[in-house]
Amino acid sequence: MGMLNGLFRLILGFSSGLIIAGSFLAFLSMIGIIPRIAAVTKTMNCARKYEDAIVLGAVLGNLLYLYEIHLPLWWIGILLYGFFGGFFVGCLAAALAEVLRSVPIFARRIRLRKGMPYLVYSLALGKTAGSLIQFFLLS
Repeated sequence: MGMLNGLFRLILGFSSGLIIAGSFLAFLSMIGIIPRIAAVTKTMNCARKYEDAIVLGAVLGNLLYLYEIHLPLWWIGILLYGFFGGFFVGCLAAALAEVLRSVPIFARRIRLRKGMPYLVYSLALGKTAGSLIQFFLLS
């Protein structure tokens, strides 16, 4: 019975990861973020690799979460994980904002003539502050 349970959990975890990864990739593709990131970085020939990396990351992340696998990353691994995770989220947010043209629309609505870099910096600082508050105070 234990082996059947383990096999069921393996199939469930893997299929759940595929569904989540596929949905996330479909969302990113639907709004055109991946091609936009590839175009901005001038690596359009690697767009397929970006999609594969996102799917693989979602599947592996789901499996790690589902099976509660703890990896001994030490401080350097955690530092790299945080750096690349933040890099991905930052690129994703920037690409999404650029695709949806939200920053220029917001600036036009508040009649912002000067100081666009300060608006971007304040958005980044607000996001960082909110993340730190959630991480340190709410968890």
